[in-house]
Amino acid sequence: MSKNLTGKSVLVTGASAGIGRACVAALVDAGATVIATGRREAELDALAKQCGANVQVVAGDLNDAKFVATLAARAKDVDIMVNNAGVLTYAPLMDTSFDDTEAMFRTNVLASFRIVQAIARSMIARKRGHFIMMSSIAAREVYRLGVIYCATKHALSAITRGLRLELQGHGIKVTEIAPGMVDTDIRASSTHPAVLEAIAGRKFGPLTPEEVADAVVFAARASPNGVPDLIELRPLGAA
Repeated sequence: MSKNLTGKSVLVTGASAGIGRACVAALVDAGATVIATGRREAELDALAKQCGANVQVVAGDLNDAKFVATLAARAKDVDIMVNNAGVLTYAPLMDTSFDDTEAMFRTNVLASFRIVQAIARSMIARKRGHFIMMSSIAAREVYRLGVIYCATKHALSAITRGLRLELQGHGIKVTEIAPGMVDTDIRASSTHPAVLEAIAGRKFGPLTPEEVADAVVFAARASPNGVPDLIELRPLGAA
């Protein structure tokens, strides 16, 4: 693999597991230095040991405004931000609790916007940068058992498109990565019997976090004048 991200610095959110963790490993393998953030300090420390000196870890919760300010100050010079942090609870709409609804909007939309807005200010001052926003196929589809999650990803996709419109004049690129079902532990909180039955009955294998990370690296490697606006990924057989 070509190391043509050498000299580039990247902030990855939601890096303690799943897609975020795979993105950190893939970006380091491509030559980048990475600031990896997430809520689970032990998992981040293990990631840093795995990836070596090119990874710095910062544990904290993006729902905490003070932490976001601290993180934004530390990451103010990054060339690329991979906005990946998110939560998910599947359930039929009428069985979805308000607490779960609020948690998904708070993390997937509001916290994402807070850290992106903070990093964008630094990129605007430098007249360069690249946001890689992790949305989902759910940003353009609505499916049973995941209506609220779909709504949060619709909102995040709208913010992403708005960022592209407002930031392109400052030399900043914005890419949306929209994967289908990915084999991570993000669904561990989804315990409704209808959800478990649907997952057990699927007729295709999900994407791996590494396959999604490959798309992130592809976007990060694009030429300065080439902007991959949207990359959609589906498991083979899931169309």
